[in-house]
Amino acid sequence: MTENQDPQENSTPEAESQASASQAAEPQDTSSHTGRKFGIGTLIVLGLILLAVGNLAFWARFTLLNTNGWVAAVGPLSKDPTVSSILSQYVVGELFAEVDLEQSLEEALPPELQLFSAPLAIGAQQLADDTVTKLIQSDAFNTVWVGVNRAGHAAIIAVLKGEGDRLYMQDGQLTLDLSDVYNFVENKFGITDLDIAPATSGGKLVLLESQQVAYLQEIVSYLNTFGLLLPLLGILAFVAAWFVSLWRRETLIWIGIVTALTMLVSLIVFSVLRSNILVSVADPMLRDLGRQIFYVVTHGLFVQTVFLMIVGILLSIGAWQSAPDSAMMKWEASLKEKSASKKASEDTSA
Repeated sequence: MTENQDPQENSTPEAESQASASQAAEPQDTSSHTGRKFGIGTLIVLGLILLAVGNLAFWARFTLLNTNGWVAAVGPLSKDPTVSSILSQYVVGELFAEVDLEQSLEEALPPELQLFSAPLAIGAQQLADDTVTKLIQSDAFNTVWVGVNRAGHAAIIAVLKGEGDRLYMQDGQLTLDLSDVYNFVENKFGITDLDIAPATSGGKLVLLESQQVAYLQEIVSYLNTFGLLLPLLGILAFVAAWFVSLWRRETLIWIGIVTALTMLVSLIVFSVLRSNILVSVADPMLRDLGRQIFYVVTHGLFVQTVFLMIVGILLSIGAWQSAPDSAMMKWEASLKEKSASKKASEDTSA
């Protein structure tokens, strides 16, 4: 037997069968991993879409459609210095625009005092401005403001949801239900087929019909239904992506990164909308007032978005530092080693 034998001569049929089987399995494993990665990526993208839309829907449901949330958002507006100042200037400006105070003072003052008419008019306007500002910022006005907003918001939302007892919105029709009154009149006086107004049917009077209002009702219904569901579905999509992944730490890193980036883009979009809102309003004072109100109302949305961005950053950092060779793990190992060394030296000295 020669020293240099051909390896193929020593190979057995069983070894050749195992080698061919392993070669055939490699493409299948690669294909399986590719499909798994595609599925994970799809779940992450789906989760991002649901989270981004759900972030806005969640804020709308618990701020715009919730009376307590709405009052919490707009309640401090009367005490906001910018809002009260702009509103005071607008009210006083409109008031003095109707009356030429300087001309009236000139006519009322004797000739030797008429030169003081302009300063007196300016002083009177400034005094009125300060008085109105203090009135708007007072606790009494804030109490009235909060009460009006609470009652008005509850009534509007009840109408949009079709939950009003006497006045409700259904299929884009604002309806006043007077059926109890009709029944009372018919039973009391024996009148049948009572018909007061042409648009009345069975005691129900249609006051307004609008397709736009019908669309608004649908939006309110969707927000009320999916405002809480969408964020939960987004989180479930992320959990599913992590669960099916074979590279869970890397998956968590990517989930955190893309979540933070998505929330950052959302903040940029919100900021652009904030800057360009109400640009079509011609009156600069009303435009500034509307923008300030918009800023105050959407403050919760910004805080909520920043919170999600921070969560994404912390998630990616935590997953990255959980690797065995990460700086955090090395630091912890170093601390444990120093602690063990210190304990051993103390035992030796004892």
